[in-house]
Amino acid sequence: MSFYYKHNYVFSDHGLQRCRERLNLKSAPDYEVKEAVIKHIQNSTRSFEAGNEIYISASNTQIYFIIDRRSNLIITATKISAEKQLSIMSRGI
Repeated sequence: MSFYYKHNYVFSDHGLQRCRERLNLKSAPDYEVKEAVIKHIQNSTRSFEAGNEIYISASNTQIYFIIDRRSNLIITATKISAEKQLSIMSRGI
């Protein structure tokens, strides 16, 4: 018996492309990129919230997945330094 697991996240086209670039999966098909992102999110122990967005570290690196809190849409993946993280949190953006 098998089952189908459906994660709670949706990928924008831009988000999928940025995840592919940031995780160095340039030649991987979409489903492999999505699986890698979900695995990074599940293994992450660092995250913070600002405004309507959730920032989740890619397996505790400086790469963060930016997710819209209301729709669980992965908007983009970007590097965020500790200084920039503090700035985002203090502005509450």
